[in-house]
Amino acid sequence: MIVNQPEFMLRVYHEGANIWTTRVVIGKPSMATPLLSETMKYITINPTWNVPPSIVHNEYLPALQQDPTVLARMGLKVVNERDGSVHIYQPPGEANALGRIRFNFPNRFLVYQHDTPDKRYFNDTVRAYSHGCMRVQDPAKYAEVLFNIARPTENWTAERVKKMYGSNEQDIQLPVPIWVHLTYQTAYVDDAGKLQVLRDIYNLDSRTIAAIKSDRGVVEPQQERKKDPEGGRRRARARSAPRPAQQPRTVSFFEALFGGGRSFQPAPQPQRRVSR
Repeated sequence: MIVNQPEFMLRVYHEGANIWTTRVVIGKPSMATPLLSETMKYITINPTWNVPPSIVHNEYLPALQQDPTVLARMGLKVVNERDGSVHIYQPPGEANALGRIRFNFPNRFLVYQHDTPDKRYFNDTVRAYSHGCMRVQDPAKYAEVLFNIARPTENWTAERVKKMYGSNEQDIQLPVPIWVHLTYQTAYVDDAGKLQVLRDIYNLDSRTIAAIKSDRGVVEPQQERKKDPEGGRRRARARSAPRPAQQPRTVSFFEALFGGGRSFQPAPQPQRRVSR
């Protein structure tokens, strides 16, 4: 499964062929959907929405102070935990913010794909409205397609999926994990051989071009402080010993944009003026 974020589209591929395509809503620029590759491991029918802490503190608690009934009217439940934290969740149901289905590919960004009760945004050309997760236009059909890949002997259909809608959360495992690739391609050649150029919704192209056009062709982050594996005794000895000058750590612009990778020191180059 591949999502091209600037295109706001999701495509499922099987045995080298594109077998299904649908529209998606992605994160707004201030809460961008991440770029990642992971495997989808299970699908949840009738999901509970556990509101992320960032939304709880930045949006719902301030709203609750202004109107103590607002969350109840939205169908949200508030639980005051023993440690003083607040847990807000929405039980399964037709009005649930995740809709009737959630598609799970556990990742460090805590994003996933899901249904939505608010369908009007799928009519827009630019569909960047979420907090980072992806809303799928036709989730029942999407589930049918994935189940028939991962569970091919069970004859899944969208109607069968819809008959499971109710108030009880159900997780259905995918015996064959399905790769999920969240990509960012602002220029590509379509099936008709025509070049398509899309809006750089998250300004990733602009940042990449700026890094390429910099004088050294790289981005230099702030100096990192290395950990001392031998603890305080080594640090005490080091206070009285002169330290060699540290070379600034330099990373490629891809590492600066997306993280990871290993540091490198570029080979010495003669001074030259770079044309912009």
